Amino acid sequence: MRVLRIAHCSLTPALRQRERAIVRCYPDVDLEVVTTPHWREAGVEVETTPDDLFTVNTARPYLSKHIQLFAYDPGPIIAALRRHRPHLIDLGHEPYSVACAEVLTLCSWFAPQAPIVMHVNQNIFHRYPPPFNWLEQRAFKRVSAAYVCSLTVSEVLRAKGFDKPTPLIPYGVNLKDFCPRAEVWNEAARKPTIGFVGRMLPGKGLPVLGEALAKLKAEDWQILLVGEGPERETFERQLAQNGLLDRARFTGAVSYDLVSGFFDQMDVMVIPTQTTKRIREQFGRVIVEAMASGVPVIGSTCGAIPEVIGDAGLIFPEGDADALAGAIRRTLADKELRERMKRAGLARVQQYSWESVAKKMYELYRQALKTSSQVVLDSSEELAA
Repeated sequence: MRVLRIAHCSLTPALRQRERAIVRCYPDVDLEVVTTPHWREAGVEVETTPDDLFTVNTARPYLSKHIQLFAYDPGPIIAALRRHRPHLIDLGHEPYSVACAEVLTLCSWFAPQAPIVMHVNQNIFHRYPPPFNWLEQRAFKRVSAAYVCSLTVSEVLRAKGFDKPTPLIPYGVNLKDFCPRAEVWNEAARKPTIGFVGRMLPGKGLPVLGEALAKLKAEDWQILLVGEGPERETFERQLAQNGLLDRARFTGAVSYDLVSGFFDQMDVMVIPTQTTKRIREQFGRVIVEAMASGVPVIGSTCGAIPEVIGDAGLIFPEGDADALAGAIRRTLADKELRERMKRAGLARVQQYSWESVAKKMYELYRQALKTSSQVVLDSSEELAA
């Protein structure tokens, strides 16, 4: 089974773990990847590196640096289609994007018989203006399936009229890189640590977190914030106004390869995202990374957060600082609760292992090829009749 994966962010082995798991688990998959030479991921400029399991090709982005507006240099994609002769194309772009439209056109010219499965993450219903609404509907007609990271994404696709399969295939976690810490310090000698991991953007809930922390001022804790973004300065001012800035440690933007080490320093992780016109949590990869690391998770009701956490953590109404403060207080004060959350998280995260994700992907590939073959067969029979 020859598969061509085209995705702007498949830059390094750490960011290609889905693809690597597929090839490791299913030797009959002959995979190639086309990605960009570099991209800014989570505030960090990342350069593409080769892979020891499959060929990685790069195609320069043109027109824009925006994820939905850029186009690829078509040359490397055409070359990959001609050389690899894929049975199936795995496309990592939203259906309304310029890159998606470009790749669909190239595939219609150079791989017209190959079914296309599309990875979709958009979980906010938007009515796009022309030409993006046309591009979206064109993609809906061309692809065989759209695999989604959460049920909220599938709901939006259905609302837009997409009537093909939308299998739920979540983001995964490397259970070797993200695993419970070894207790190397004296727990009683340090302050309990609250963690936040992610981009500091509007809608990520930092004002609510700051308000909740102010309500916990009389209690003993510190906070570790991993990530960067435009909301950092405002959040720092909020902490300073409440006399809490000296309890906060900011790492700034860090490479994905370094993230796992920071979970070792947390007693609880908070994901306080709030719904806005532009943000509704699509999945929350840091949730499964925290659970795999044995860190209890507290999440808001925004988007897919409750779906991913399940019964392995605590959920609070998004925007409710009182409820968030109560959940943090309860978790830090109750070691037995933390242990239960830890065990539940470690059990739940098994379904998010990359091996589990690879199995779902392989089943999708086989089904798309089977359906495509049946369509060709049916068309041939109609012509013969």
